[in-house]
Amino acid sequence: MSRIKVLAPVTARLISGFLLTALCALPLAAAQPSSGSIDVSTTNPITWVGTAPGGSSPDAENTCVEGVNCETFTITLNGTVNDWAGKAARVRINWLLPATDYDIYIHAGSVAGPQTDHSGDGLTTSEDALIIPSRDGVGTFAVHVVYFAATAGDQYHGIVDVVESPFVDPGIASGDVPAYRNYAAPAPLGKSAGEPSIGLSKSGNAFFLSNTETLRVTFNENDPSAATWVNKSALNTSIESFDPILFTDPQTSRTFVSQLLPTKMSLMSFTDDDGETWTPSQGSGLNSGVDHQTIGGGPFKPGILGRGPTTYYPNAVYYASQDDGLASIALSTDGGQTFGVAVPMWNLLQCGGLHGHIKVAPDGTVYVPNKSCFSAQGFAVSEDNGQTWNIRTVPGSVSGETDPSIGIGSDGTVYFGFSNADGKPMIAVTHDRGLTWQNIQDVGISQGINNTVFAAVAAGDPDRAAFFFLGSKTGGANGLSTDRTYDGVWYGYIATTYDGGRSWVTQNATPGDPVQRGVICTEGTGCPSGTRNLLDFNGLEIDAKGRPHAAFADGCITANCINGVDWNGASTSPTGGTSGQPDGKVNGYDNDLTKRATIIRQIGGRTLYAKYDLPEAPTYLQASYSKPNVNLTWLDHAKNETQYVVERSTNDESHYATLVTLGANATSFSDTTAQKKTIYFYRVRAVNANGASAWSNSARMYIK
Repeated sequence: MSRIKVLAPVTARLISGFLLTALCALPLAAAQPSSGSIDVSTTNPITWVGTAPGGSSPDAENTCVEGVNCETFTITLNGTVNDWAGKAARVRINWLLPATDYDIYIHAGSVAGPQTDHSGDGLTTSEDALIIPSRDGVGTFAVHVVYFAATAGDQYHGIVDVVESPFVDPGIASGDVPAYRNYAAPAPLGKSAGEPSIGLSKSGNAFFLSNTETLRVTFNENDPSAATWVNKSALNTSIESFDPILFTDPQTSRTFVSQLLPTKMSLMSFTDDDGETWTPSQGSGLNSGVDHQTIGGGPFKPGILGRGPTTYYPNAVYYASQDDGLASIALSTDGGQTFGVAVPMWNLLQCGGLHGHIKVAPDGTVYVPNKSCFSAQGFAVSEDNGQTWNIRTVPGSVSGETDPSIGIGSDGTVYFGFSNADGKPMIAVTHDRGLTWQNIQDVGISQGINNTVFAAVAAGDPDRAAFFFLGSKTGGANGLSTDRTYDGVWYGYIATTYDGGRSWVTQNATPGDPVQRGVICTEGTGCPSGTRNLLDFNGLEIDAKGRPHAAFADGCITANCINGVDWNGASTSPTGGTSGQPDGKVNGYDNDLTKRATIIRQIGGRTLYAKYDLPEAPTYLQASYSKPNVNLTWLDHAKNETQYVVERSTNDESHYATLVTLGANATSFSDTTAQKKTIYFYRVRAVNANGASAWSNSARMYIK
């Protein structure tokens, strides 16, 4: 953050009455030119030159005579405050000799208007101050230059230009934006990780399932770069896989692993000790489907006859799968050991068979998302523990190519993420189980996303959620078909909201390392070789502290693929295939076609649970001198701080030491130990039990 300079009012300097009288007798001078204007798109700075004869003004503005030992340059900021978002106008004056001393004061409107910033250092050859539209507004400002101890023999030169604003508005401060790290499975583990699912236990361990491999991943809280991957597969789920799925109940930490068989049955086991031991189960209910199974669980809806817990295990467990058009779901009342008869969730006139992953709300409401219901996207919802179902869709959505996903907040708020028919990553919010919808929006606009696959959503507090998807800036339906000449590049993106879905921060969570080059075919078994290495979906869950963990298969892992090197092309053989030779294009033929197990994990910033938030950083730290104290003030944005720490450094900004620790909600402090003829730097940050905020801007003070 840029440093905001501040004025130190000084002790009076003696000047002779003869000198002051002589200066006042001279013709009044004005800056040349006396005014200018600037807008946010201005590339050439506005300049002017001082013309006053100068002298000395021992009490700065209070004792200067306009046109003699102070003068005014008027600058107008054109446009609106929104036009200037993230920008500021920097006002700077320069001169030759360190012994010369000028000060700047900036006032809104005119010299008689309120002061917005000032700069008054000594032993320097420049002063600069800022006009920050988000704080000060736009329009006319008076730049009042005081000849503190200066004459026309070392006249100043002024300049105004556009710079990045150092002022941080309340909201998501830079230190609160989520930070992510990627963790790839070490060979030989995780080599065939298409359509992975992920679960997180209370211990902090993650489970990553793909193919027949159940991997347990342990992260090091003290070393964000470290993760340990171990194969913890159950015997019966490591034999054969036609479709794998994993689910960890966040309330009980019981992890379920299922492997679909082509006989409308599933091999399933569950563990209560993070994979050390496994218990085989019935696997699925009678009348289950042949494809695309999913497991989910959560609290029972109370008071539903015959559909409550029958053992010590408190939560419901659901198993759903689909046939050609219909899809059915079965309930387990004994913790997943056995399942009842599967019941249909929709009929052929309502929805297609393929569905996303089961999610259960805190009140026991069960949701199963679907990409195509009544030509729209939505979900089946049950309020009686899976016995009967209703279909509800998102207004304006159009049937898509890949599964939508649901995240449920702690109060039952549902966040529904999906890839719309036009490829845009869309999300919608409902507070009444899909009867009405709010905040339906495209979260990919800021990143220029035009193609999306594999939506995965998780939520924490009612107003917080994360949406993971693979996105490409290259549009076109051929990006999701069989066209290996499609030249789109896909990355993993995570969009996060902290205000109930009204706004989203969307980030590339795999920057500089594409997940895939070229096509991601979504036509199932109709996809030709080389187009469906990632299979059908990804996973996203949050840990006990609300940190998102996303599971995906990485299809681009070599240096050639990552860097976009043309090394392959289509074969001219009648049998097709690839040539192994460059063809002058970088597209799907240059993809690695790998599927390496990878987890994106949040390692910094605000999580989806507010109770683990770091406090927001203070901003706009200012210092002023009132003999004998240096007075500090700042803006307090934190809502959960327990302390403020003020640090001070002498003569540079690299050797700070704690000056004082203050209580919550502090916005000022007076330093009574500052000495004359010393340069001080100050900074402030907020602290709570979770850690410390980022530092404020630094404030520089020279006591003359």
